[in-house]
Amino acid sequence: MRAAEAELRTFSNQDCEKLFAALRGERHIALAVSGGSDSMALLRLADQWSQKSLKISVLTVDHGLRPEAVGEARQVAEWCAALALAHHTLRWEGAKPKTGLQAKARIARYDLMSDWCSANSVNILLTGHTMDDQAETVLMRQARTDTPESLAGIWETTVWGGVKLYRPLLGQSREGLRAFLKSLGQRWIDDPSNEDVRFERIRVRRAMAQETGTDQRKMELAEIADKAGRAARALASATELWIGGQLTSYPEGFGSIPRAGFCELDPGLQRRVLQQLLQIYGAGNRVEPGELDHLGKWIMSQELSRRTLGGAVLACRQAKVLVGREWGRILPVATVVPDSGEVLWDGRFLVQAPPKAKIVPVGSLQGVARREDIPSFVQQSLPAALLGDGAVVIPHLGLGSGVSAKFMRYLR
Repeated sequence: MRAAEAELRTFSNQDCEKLFAALRGERHIALAVSGGSDSMALLRLADQWSQKSLKISVLTVDHGLRPEAVGEARQVAEWCAALALAHHTLRWEGAKPKTGLQAKARIARYDLMSDWCSANSVNILLTGHTMDDQAETVLMRQARTDTPESLAGIWETTVWGGVKLYRPLLGQSREGLRAFLKSLGQRWIDDPSNEDVRFERIRVRRAMAQETGTDQRKMELAEIADKAGRAARALASATELWIGGQLTSYPEGFGSIPRAGFCELDPGLQRRVLQQLLQIYGAGNRVEPGELDHLGKWIMSQELSRRTLGGAVLACRQAKVLVGREWGRILPVATVVPDSGEVLWDGRFLVQAPPKAKIVPVGSLQGVARREDIPSFVQQSLPAALLGDGAVVIPHLGLGSGVSAKFMRYLR
């Protein structure tokens, strides 16, 4: 879209219906709104689409990094009040990291918003990512990798902390959305960090702006993301299908797959199966593709041994591979059960125990008898409750009573 054509733009109700079709049937949604042009366009489009037929909560995160942020959040609140929309400012408290600030601020932002959504029974959080964001992401990733998952860039839907993230504006240009805001007389806030060339994204954005045919280039990159996304979804479907048919998952928080069946998979699918298993039974973090390739080759060898990766232990037996949590990677600080009597421990087990009980891994205790029908590394990673009277309760080992622990990540 040329600048002269982008001075004013409108979205019809039919346009809005297409943008927000995935939200039909929702009663309460949340919007991530910083006050920038992208998120303000999201706010105005969502409000136009909803026609007040559902509840919209607007969330603004104050990272505590700039003194202006307080006033910016207040300004967003005023714009929301004028539209009769509920607004909430969420603050990132505590000391801020000295390195990797942008990435860590992003994690904190999504943690705060997803926690708010969970506490308020909101299933979907919308963000204002645009075609420009998609093009920048793909361009940055092209320099590092060619995997479909990476080149897919920003996915339209993902999940964070159990809350669905939905990005309806990925097909819209920033220029066009600003033209829409101008047509409404709606102002927005320009974040000075968007000019900070210390950040890779800003350097890429500036470089793209200097190219000829920038709009065409953005559309080409968005098309790359779309094609890669389709390929990635197909691979994800194949991975889920294989795991769904081959994985046996146990309530003690470990699983097993047939070794021969795994060896028959092509390397790309092996990598994805391993990544999924590590997310289910390990620390829940992503692992570098090269590390997964090495792990796949090890499984295909004749070794009968153990390896650790991603907070998980993998044990190769003759006919199967066992995967469970690496207990030494579990946070050493005991988890205290809150007054509700329920806590998600190590992101894996939902533990119900008396308030103030302390939850620790069995491996940190001395003199616990072995349960012979599960691997020793699995037993070490199980939750144990230390009660106020000195009693130790380990539900999976039948030791003590009054405490339950249910594995929450994956059970067939």
